[in-house]
Amino acid sequence: MDVPVDDTGVGYASVMGAARSAAAPSFSLRLTAEVLPPSIDGKVLQATSIAMSNNKAVVSYNMRGAEYLGGIDVFLVSTEKNVTLKSEALFNNADVNSVTYNDTHVYAAQACGDGAFPYPAVFEVLGLQGVSLILDGNGRAPLTSYAGTSAVFQGSRVYATSGDNGALSVFDSASLAMQDSFGLHDARWVDVNDGKVVVVQGTPGQISVYDEATMALENVFPFDGANIAESKSTVQVIGGKAIIAAGDNGVQVLSLATGNVLGHVPLPDNNVLGLPRDVVVTNAVSAEGDLLFISNGEAGVYVAWADTPFDQDWDETLPLPTITVLGQLQFSALQSVNHVAYKDGLLIVASGLGGLKVVRLSN
Repeated sequence: MDVPVDDTGVGYASVMGAARSAAAPSFSLRLTAEVLPPSIDGKVLQATSIAMSNNKAVVSYNMRGAEYLGGIDVFLVSTEKNVTLKSEALFNNADVNSVTYNDTHVYAAQACGDGAFPYPAVFEVLGLQGVSLILDGNGRAPLTSYAGTSAVFQGSRVYATSGDNGALSVFDSASLAMQDSFGLHDARWVDVNDGKVVVVQGTPGQISVYDEATMALENVFPFDGANIAESKSTVQVIGGKAIIAAGDNGVQVLSLATGNVLGHVPLPDNNVLGLPRDVVVTNAVSAEGDLLFISNGEAGVYVAWADTPFDQDWDETLPLPTITVLGQLQFSALQSVNHVAYKDGLLIVASGLGGLKVVRLSN
């Protein structure tokens, strides 16, 4: 079915209508698949993160509340941009908060309970043969703090973050040997691109920027937002910029060279939406070309357009590029959105207890 983009009554009255540039692209969105989350002993898990590359999508799950249960699903993405579940692993006593993968392995940032392991925060590797998970020979490594919060594969390394009083940890992707660890407060997400390793942190919000080759700390830049404890805030590194899901302050776009704010997308007005203030929060962002998809918790998924593509250099002289909110994606039923991933015209939405929504974009 078609997924309309509603541009009225979605909490952005000041930037809709006449403020929308005539140059904004025309496109259509079509819902091609909905996948319910897995269950363990009748307990429904919630989708937490998505990793996409080539013809695969890997999705992680955890359990809402104090109980520790989790899962990993591997989907095959067809040429028609549909997805088919091919493999699944379920975990008793472990939340899976984030996943990344390469051709041969899936890596997961986890949190464990009830003394299941000697350490509560875990980084786990599983084998991957095509689209099939291989559990034999899986390995685990400890992380600092109480929960692994994110993981990303790049080159011969895997990078993982762990939460309050946690760290950025760097592992060899083949041996799982830890190469480096950098203590960081409230490390929430890591991304690697353009020779930079960037970690977003909360309470207070800041990014830490490392040189990928040497892992030398280059800069620490504060930003407004990410003030909600134990909350998700993703970061995407693209075109010399960090696009940050800043929680209670919408989306922040920061220069990796200067820390200057190059763009800002505020939260939608919760009063217009008829929602409590604390359930409208920016958890994740995903940008490609000139489009930006934003997960705003119970407010759902929004799409914005930049008049200069995100992967291009944004000259910091005025006037800065403009980001315009085009509207809210209208799904027939949607739970609180935890994560979004957009690549090559395919949008996958991790909607918590609502599982996955798979959307194809056409120009």
